[in-house]
Amino acid sequence: MNFLRYCLDRRVLAVLGVIAIGMAIVAPRALGTALPLLLLAACPVSMVVMAVAMSRTATPSAPPSSVESIRAELTELAERQRRLEHELVAVENSGVKQSPQPEGR
Repeated sequence: MNFLRYCLDRRVLAVLGVIAIGMAIVAPRALGTALPLLLLAACPVSMVVMAVAMSRTATPSAPPSSVESIRAELTELAERQRRLEHELVAVENSGVKQSPQPEGR
């Protein structure tokens, strides 16, 4: 029964419980007919409520980058590439042979 806590939202169960109590007061004979429908609706309605709640708390996407910020990033990456190439040449010239890294690292 532990899996039900992932399916059922407490807010939905509370609302369905209030509906069931209201039906018991207003139309007690209809409660026997409506109770299975309320129980059946609990899981799908809970999923909708949780999806809406999650979409509200999701972080908004980053605003589109400006041309200047893209150019600055490209300049930074080009400089980093030049530094790495110089380091690679220095390692190759030093004659230090490094053992190859095992795959998966």
